Amino acid sequence: MKKTIDIYISELLFLHDCVIIPEFGGFVGNNQSAVLNKNTNTIYPPSKEILFNKNLKKNDGLLINHISNSEIISNENAKELVSDYVKNIKSKIQKIRTFRIDKVGLISADLTGNILFLQDSFTNYNPNSFGLSSQSTKKVDKIEKKVEEIIKPISTKTGRKKVWRAAAILLPIIGLSFISITQEDKINEIYSQMANLNPFSSFENPKIISPKQEVEEMKETTTIEVTPIETKQPKEKKEEIIEMNFSVIAGSFRSEKNAIRLVNQLQEQNYNAEIIGTNRNGLIRVCYENFATKEEATSMLHDLKLEGKSSWILSL
Repeated sequence: MKKTIDIYISELLFLHDCVIIPEFGGFVGNNQSAVLNKNTNTIYPPSKEILFNKNLKKNDGLLINHISNSEIISNENAKELVSDYVKNIKSKIQKIRTFRIDKVGLISADLTGNILFLQDSFTNYNPNSFGLSSQSTKKVDKIEKKVEEIIKPISTKTGRKKVWRAAAILLPIIGLSFISITQEDKINEIYSQMANLNPFSSFENPKIISPKQEVEEMKETTTIEVTPIETKQPKEKKEEIIEMNFSVIAGSFRSEKNAIRLVNQLQEQNYNAEIIGTNRNGLIRVCYENFATKEEATSMLHDLKLEGKSSWILSL
């Protein structure tokens, strides 16, 4: 074999939420969000919790097809390899009560025969955590800055009109003190002129009257002659319906959210990916693309293998 069955199981756990080992049990993955440990101030990246379910023993074809496509052997030969693998697991559990699946975890049995599973802590199967590791954080104290407001006094200008009016009244009075008493006629004349001065009278601004201008609005009307153009309608072509009988499967998911996420990722890579229903175990299938012939599907499967991507062909 090019790879061990341990490695094939590990590869499938990166792409699927459920991987079944026929006649033994299945591994179920649950994605976990990033976690902050407030006691140690450590941030842990997103992860996938792997659980073991001994009741998932029915062959769903995922592991068998993956081995068959990777090793380029028939499904019958792949089933025999998996069957021998399961016998080896059961034999070691009976003898030494433990069996280790590389990069997946440790399977053991207690005194009553119950199967226990401990996940490998060094492998993170959540695709959102690639390249991320746990990070320690430091507390940052908040610094408050006080801003002092500076209020500038606004100086007001005092009006000068009242000053000039008061000066206009006081100057004649001062001048009177230097006039001779015998000049009564001139004094009376000055008082008569002063009587017309009122220091508290307000000056009225003259009103400016502007002539009314009449504006006539001109309405312009334009007429546009439109000559109809005859358009020839194309003849309707009957589209041939091509049945897509073969799908190249990219993965199977229990969560619809994870299935949609994989579809979006594959579409960004220019694949015509879509969801094509569920399998017998209720897992949602996602395909790279659908094809009318098996030759086309096999050609794409070969290209995906060269890129190191896991896939298999489903006949609809």
